Amino acid sequence: MLSSILKNIGLFVLVVLIQLFVLNNIFMNYSYSYLFQPQLLVMFLLFMPVDWSHIKSIIIAFIVGLTFDFFFNSWGIHAFVCTFIGFVRYYFTKDIDKEISSRDVDNKIWTSKKSKTWKFNYYLAFTFLYHFLFIFIDTLGRNIFTHTLPAVITSSLIVLVLVLILENILFKPNRN
Repeated sequence: MLSSILKNIGLFVLVVLIQLFVLNNIFMNYSYSYLFQPQLLVMFLLFMPVDWSHIKSIIIAFIVGLTFDFFFNSWGIHAFVCTFIGFVRYYFTKDIDKEISSRDVDNKIWTSKKSKTWKFNYYLAFTFLYHFLFIFIDTLGRNIFTHTLPAVITSSLIVLVLVLILENILFKPNRN
C-alpha cells in the first residue's frame, strides 16, 4: 500500500520535473511554437491504478491538475481536463481489474498485462483527448483547423512517444 503510494508520488514528481525543466524549455521558432504544446501530465493519469474507486480517481485527477495549474499558471485548465479524464478513464478501465487480479505489481504496471494493440489505443485515445481539450480551451476554440488540430496532433504524438519510452524505462515490461 505504502509502496504504491510512493511510486505514484514519485511518478508525479518525475512528470512535473520533465514538464517544467525539459518540455517547457525547448525553444521553437515563433511561427511554429503553437505546434509544440506537449502536456506530459496525461502520463500520470494513464498509469493511475485501476483498482481505485471512481470518486478517488476523479479527486486525485483534480488535485493533480490543480497542482499543475499552480506550477504552470494555466488558470484551472489542467484541473478541468484532468477531472474529465479521471471521470472518463474509469469507464474505459473498469473491467480490467478483474482480468489482471493475479498481477505482480513489483516491477510492472497494469497495462503490461494487456495486449500491445489495446495499450497503444488506450494511450493514443487519452493522449489525444487530453490535448484536444487542453488546447481547445486554451485557444478558446479559435482557428480550429489551422492551429488547434495541428497542435493537438503534434503534441499528442510527441507525448505518446514519450509515454511509450518512459513506460519501458520505468516499468520494465516483460520481453516475451
